[in-house]
Amino acid sequence: MMLSGGGTQRRLLAQLLDVKNGLSIDDLAQRLDISRTAVKQHLSGLERDGYVARGTARKTAGRPEQTFVLTDDGIDVFPKQYSWFSRVLLQTLRSRIGEADLGEFMFNLGVDMSAAALPRITGKTRSERILEIVRIMNETGFVAQAIEGDAGSLARIACKNCVYHDLAKDHPEVCRFDIGFISGLMGADVEQEECMQRDEGQVCRFRFIPYA
Repeated sequence: MMLSGGGTQRRLLAQLLDVKNGLSIDDLAQRLDISRTAVKQHLSGLERDGYVARGTARKTAGRPEQTFVLTDDGIDVFPKQYSWFSRVLLQTLRSRIGEADLGEFMFNLGVDMSAAALPRITGKTRSERILEIVRIMNETGFVAQAIEGDAGSLARIACKNCVYHDLAKDHPEVCRFDIGFISGLMGADVEQEECMQRDEGQVCRFRFIPYA
């Protein structure tokens, strides 16, 4: 994430990351060795952008001091290692249960995860379901679209962005999650016709079985 105030704002957020229950303007001015006015200006921008929020007022001998705390967006400014953790998890699972069972596990996980979105497609026709599945996938970053199928067949789903691209390089079993997820929503078997990673294709493309 880009911060309008550059290094000073990142240093300010780092101080709030260090003290979870919040810091006051005076605390931050002292820690950063800048003026209270400068701290106020930075906090105003960070609060407006959703990186910090007002915490509880701290009791003092005089007037209570307002504290500021990091929001979830503020915490997300700092690097995360989700991809590394996911890779370690998949490597461990594969070594313990094998490739075939890992693929089956990912498929079943996708089916299970689809249950939460089922109310969004209840009562829709199969063609309407496909359009809603595309919307759901786009909400998670897939950049998906429905592509008209052959005569008498359902539309296919094509994704221009694979959200697991790095993981899928070494763990193609991850693709089984998508198949399970789409299958669970559609209530039909799904075949992955093209894969950006495996086939060096331009998209990941899925079709429903039977065609109609």
